[in-house]
Amino acid sequence: MAKRKILMDDTRRELSKHGTETFPMTVSHDDLWAFEGKTVPIHWHDDLEINLLREGMAVFQVYQKSYSVRPGDGFLLNRNVPHSCNSPVNEHVRYNTILVRPDFLYGDFGSDIERNCFRPFLQNSAVPCIHLTASDENGKEILEKLNQVEEVFDQKPFCYELKIRGLLCEAFSMILSDHQRELTKFVPPNQQELERLEKMLSYLNTHFESVISLQELADQIHMSREVCCRLFKKMTGKTITGYLEEYRADKSLPLVQSGQYSMTQIAEMVGFSNPSRFASAFRKRFGCNPKTYNQR
Repeated sequence: MAKRKILMDDTRRELSKHGTETFPMTVSHDDLWAFEGKTVPIHWHDDLEINLLREGMAVFQVYQKSYSVRPGDGFLLNRNVPHSCNSPVNEHVRYNTILVRPDFLYGDFGSDIERNCFRPFLQNSAVPCIHLTASDENGKEILEKLNQVEEVFDQKPFCYELKIRGLLCEAFSMILSDHQRELTKFVPPNQQELERLEKMLSYLNTHFESVISLQELADQIHMSREVCCRLFKKMTGKTITGYLEEYRADKSLPLVQSGQYSMTQIAEMVGFSNPSRFASAFRKRFGCNPKTYNQR
């Protein structure tokens, strides 16, 4: 069975549109085992994302912090936030994902709803995500409304679009009210940091076959090597070396699946210094050696 892939550009921005231009939201039913390596790789998008856990425990990496999300919990990701997801144990992780364009909820930019309700969240880098739990009655009601969104989307009764918008607005009203204190500590987004991360990711992803020096990478953002490393770790939760090994392992997969090349050839084609490092990175990413991958 073909594995799921997230279509991204060289900066890891997701290219797929969620929903349609006239109804910009969707609900998907996901399983981490449907992705290569049983992980969702680092990516980001303009839409709000809400994950509702059904089975297994998922660990979301947002910047340098990890969040363990269990069945029955929800996890809200702000827009333009680099994130990834994996499971700490070898078990199925099933979850439903609601993706919604923010203006579907607040209407026109500059409206009272956008300015007073959503802007303190959407443009606040201090709140990149919110872990939703049923620890109190308010939390239970929020999760119930989000679960109803999934049900209505799947069943699509008459006027389901209006019902979904109403449920999402009610849920966000409760979520934002619950976190009003955090939202008052407004920290404007550092657009420059995101732009610098985009440049670094673009450079790494287009030069992965070659030997990449840290100085070359730092030169792309006109900063020192030390600052470059700290910024990358801050924005992705990964080291530059760790990210590059994972990316090269991903790029090696179709070559391994083809069965046309030796391990030495593949290692050289995707930028590993030797077959041993390639095998180690592949095993870490996919749970087996490249030589035995096609025998599974």
